Amino acid sequence: MPRLILTAGAGEGLERCRRFLLEKDPQVTRRAAQAIEQQLMRLETDPHVGRPVDDMPELRELVIAFGDAGYVVLYRFVPAEETVYVLAFRHQREAGY
Repeated sequence: MPRLILTAGAGEGLERCRRFLLEKDPQVTRRAAQAIEQQLMRLETDPHVGRPVDDMPELRELVIAFGDAGYVVLYRFVPAEETVYVLAFRHQREAGY
C-alpha cells in the first residue's frame, strides 16, 4: 500500500481552508476535516482515483465533495517509491494552486 506524504504547500492550503471554515462554524470545520481525511486515506489504497491533469499526466487531481462545492487535491503517485505526494490543496472555488 502506498504511503502518503503531505508537502509543505499542501499543508498550507489545508490550514488556510481550516482557518476560513473555523471562522464560520466549528462544527462544519470538523465535518470537513473528516471528509478530507477520509479521501486522503483513499489515496493510499487507490492512488489512481483522481483525474489526470491536462498537459501534466504525471499529476492527478482528487475532488473532495463537501457542501455545495468541495476541495481539490493535487498529487503525484510515484509507483517506484510506492508514495503519493500531496502537492497542493485548495477550495474548489479558488483559482489555481
